[in-house]
Amino acid sequence: KYNKRYSANPGLKIKFKNHILVGVDTSGSVSSNELKEFFGELCHMHKTGHKITVAQCDAGLADVREFNPKHDWKIHGRGGTSFQPVVDHYNESKSGYTALIYFTDGEAPPPRECPKNTLWCLSSCSGDNDELPGLKIKLN
Repeated sequence: KYNKRYSANPGLKIKFKNHILVGVDTSGSVSSNELKEFFGELCHMHKTGHKITVAQCDAGLADVREFNPKHDWKIHGRGGTSFQPVVDHYNESKSGYTALIYFTDGEAPPPRECPKNTLWCLSSCSGDNDELPGLKIKLN
């Protein structure tokens, strides 16, 4: 992009690198502090230039939309926990997303047909769930 003010320095233009589906566990077992932790991480991910679509899910898929850090988020759900609806949404539109990241407390059975490029981000106050397929990290 051409910089009108300083001709020697080019301007900045954000080019989205990947389109990532981020599942956020909004079940009743996830506290408000954990949700703040999850959305804080989403803001940091957005700054890296990736296009992020957020899927809020408890026992069913509640809300799917593109992430915008300037807007307030209404939390949908707060019921039981199931990881399967987000995994099914990813598998249905596989060509649209490059990776799946799931923010959760890990208190649910593992999903079937989970993609290989899945990252499970467990909250800082959650226990370990070794049954989840794919890579797992714990937030600090």
